[in-house]
Order: sequence, then structure tokens, then C-alpha cells
Amino acid sequence: MADNKKIKKALVSVYHKENLDAIVLKLNSLGVQLISTGGTQQFIASLGVPVEAVENLTGYPSILGGRVKTLHPKIFGGILARRDHEGDCEQMASFDIPEIDLVIVDLYPFEATVASGATAQDIVEKIDIGGISLIRAAAKNYADVLIVASQQEYLPLLDLLNSKNGESSPEDRKWFASRAFGVSSHYDSAIFSWFNGEDPASRRISLNNGQTLRYGENPHQSATFFRFSNSTSAITLAGSQVLQGKELSYNNMLDADAAWKSASEAFHSVASPEGKCAVSVVKHLNPCGLAVASTPMEALELAWAGDPVSAYGGIVCFSSGVDATIAAWFDKKFIEIIIAPSYSPEALDILSKKKNLRVLVTPVRPEIAGEKVIRSISGGLLIQDEDEGMDGEFHQVTACAFDEEKLNLARFGVMACKHLKSNAIALVNRNSDGSYWLTGAGMGQPNRLDSLRWLTIPRFLQKSGPEMSDAVLISDAFFPFRDSVEAANAFGVKYIVQPGGSIRDNEVIAACDEFGIAMVFTKRRHFRH
Repeated sequence: MADNKKIKKALVSVYHKENLDAIVLKLNSLGVQLISTGGTQQFIASLGVPVEAVENLTGYPSILGGRVKTLHPKIFGGILARRDHEGDCEQMASFDIPEIDLVIVDLYPFEATVASGATAQDIVEKIDIGGISLIRAAAKNYADVLIVASQQEYLPLLDLLNSKNGESSPEDRKWFASRAFGVSSHYDSAIFSWFNGEDPASRRISLNNGQTLRYGENPHQSATFFRFSNSTSAITLAGSQVLQGKELSYNNMLDADAAWKSASEAFHSVASPEGKCAVSVVKHLNPCGLAVASTPMEALELAWAGDPVSAYGGIVCFSSGVDATIAAWFDKKFIEIIIAPSYSPEALDILSKKKNLRVLVTPVRPEIAGEKVIRSISGGLLIQDEDEGMDGEFHQVTACAFDEEKLNLARFGVMACKHLKSNAIALVNRNSDGSYWLTGAGMGQPNRLDSLRWLTIPRFLQKSGPEMSDAVLISDAFFPFRDSVEAANAFGVKYIVQPGGSIRDNEVIAACDEFGIAMVFTKRRHFRH
């Protein structure tokens, strides 16, 4: 590996000119000769700095509408030549190829062009050829060449120029090269993903700018948070704005995502009441409270009443804005995070008194976001479509008819149940004012009978007000035996919703007919592991 290298000649060819002036002026003050093309050349000249056109060096003009500018042996030879290689040096002298010690280049904005909804032709034109080639060539020859491949490296470069008077060490050049290959690999991943479309057999996941978290699921585990730069949805929890509070932890992020998704789907699940607001209260990835009501306060009180013991230290998400009255309601209550599309100035002033409370701003999630669920196993990844959207059809299977007026409640219930960890059983009720709420939740059990008997039913019975005969019971998967129906009947359940599909469906249906229970099948399972 070579020792420190003095920068004598630099090639500068960038798409974005922001913050470039300080670097150009510094290079000029160090006596570095500059080579450039097109708009970058004009920009450098406008600063009063001497600059040589690439065309003068190569003897060729920019051709094919700018597609070919720097792709020439006098450019790439000057970058790739090994300074300590006798044969390379002889050829450089023979063909009058100058050594290029620094390359500053960035790439056409391919991802931004795709995100803008541009035509295929415009997108293809933003596939950079010369820039990506310059990056790879300079990074490969980091033994002799310093590569700056994005604006994110401008400040480190300027610091280097100021501190070392235009010299770089092998460690410096390797650091910049690693960043450059990160830029090129991410760029190629974005291009591949656009061409590949939805082909499930091939995926490219490129992650940059990771945020180191305090710890992972437990204090002895390390963790890093990454944002996807090419998410299929414009609205994501990862893109939310954090207004105040402690740094978000690994568990906070998971729970906040669960709260945001369940509140958003609750909002979309029913058409009424007028001016509706959905509120979700989540603990350890499970909604312990979920409600839709005509005002945020009503929805909050119902959601909190769903399981006030579990709500302690939870995450609360609103589908509508938070005002001072809502903020003051939390005065004597401990929660980790509050999420809403907006906050009044008065609300923020009240919430600011809870210094550790995280306050997040993000809109309601679209009903269909089209995102993928990515999970790791030892030695691999699992990628699947997200379980989103509402169950559209309810198939009557019992002699006792399912009340038509209960169908909206059933839709809300299916949505609530699918956000609980399997095996999940939910009870939901609709109040006389048209509000909906989760009145009993059993989740995370190895069998659904235990979820029903020991979690869902006891949580319902702790409440005063809702009647079991008015409730709808939802199961996230089929009942394999009639025992769950027998247990539900023992407590007065009159309406059941489940996917169906068991080899013993007829036995389960017969049990419902025996007890006078109305049941519908959705033919759509909602396991959540």
C-alpha cells in the first residue's frame, strides 16, 4: 500500500452543485489543477477558478446527448494507473496520460426520478454510466486515488483538505473508497429493483445511514435502525417526525409501528360515525385497546378502557389531531409514545412537561400501503406481502341468521383481531352512539381455547356496560373443534366470526345451531406470529 499522497490534479463532475464551492476554492488555494465537464465546468469557472475541460484533455467532445463525456482512456487511465507499477508508468508517459489523484463525482437522481412518477424513458435516462464508472475506477485504485462519491462526503473531504494540506493517507483513501462502493451498490440495487418489478424470486435490499440504538430488545443486545430509501409507500412510520422525548428504542419502534398500523386500519374499517377518530393503545406489539368514535376524546377513553392495566407504559396512536384537552388527559398517566397526524401548540406545550415522552407526527397509513414484511431466520430472510385490507365478504353458515346490523361491527372486529398475536380471539361491541371498541382480547397462546377462556372472556367481564349478547366474537383462524363454541356459549356469546376451513367445520356449525349462535365465515385467515 502506498503512503501519503499529495493531490495535484482532480476531476470534478457532479450533478448537484450545492456546497461544492468551498471545496473548489480550497483545492484552488492548494494549487490543485481541476478538470471538469459541462455544467460543473461552468460552475467552477464562475468562481474565478481555472479549470480544464475534459474535451481538451481527451480530444473528443461530449457526444450522444451527453451520454459519453468522460469515458476515455486519458481519463480512466489517469485514474486506474498504479503509480508504483513500472509498466503502467511507461504507458502513461507514452500516451501522455496525466495522473488524476482526486475524483469528485455524484450520480444522476435515479431514485428521485422513479419516485416522481416519470416515464420509463425519463427513468432510463437517469441511469448514470460515466459517473458510476468513475466511482468504481477511483475506488478500486484507492491505493493512489481519493474518491468522493456523494455530497455526504463533502464535509469529510473539506476537513481532510484543511487538516492535511491536500494530502491523504492510505486509511483516508480506503475510508472514502468504502463509502464510494456503498454509493455504487445502492444505486445498482435501485436500478435492479425498478427493472425487476415484483418478481418474488429476486430482491435487492440496500440499507444506508444506519442509526445505532441504545440497545436491542434487551440491554445486552446491540441494534441499528435503517430507513428504506425506496419504500413502496410514501407514508411510513420510519418517516415520522419526532418532536420531543428520549431516543426511540428498538422495542419503542416495533410497538409504535404496531400502534400506527392498527389505529390506521381501525380508521379505515368502518364508515361511521361522522367525524370518526380511531385510537389504538399497544403494549408488546398487541393492541390492548382499540376504538373508533366520533371524537378523539371518546375514542381515547374507550380504547384505554379496553385494558387499563395493560395500557400503563403503552403507546397511543390517534388517527386525528391532538388538542390541549387530549394532552391534559395524560397528565397522571404514564405512556411511552404518543402518535398523531398533528398537535395544537397548546397540546405540545402541555406534553413538553413530560420530558421523556416521545411525541411523533405522522399521517394515517393508507388502507393499502403495498409494503413487504421482512423477517430474518438463522441464515436467511423471509419476505411476504403485508396482511392489509379489509375482509369483504361474510358467508352465513348457521341456521341462526347473523344480524345485518352487526356486519360493520364484524368488520371492525376482524381488523382488531388480526392485529393481535396468534392464537387470537377478540370481542368487540358497538355503543348506542355508534362508537366501536375492543372489549376483550386474548392473544399469543398456543391454542385458541385458552385465549378465549382465560384472556378474552375475563377481560370482557371486568367491564361494566357492554353486553355479551351484543358482542361479536372473532377468531383469527378456524376453530379445530367445537370446544371453543361451547366455551363461548357458556358466557352468552351470540355472534361469531371466523375464517372456517377446518375438517370439523360441520361439527362447529352444528354446535352453533345447538346453542342458537349466529356464525359467519370470512374464508380469510389472519395469523400473526
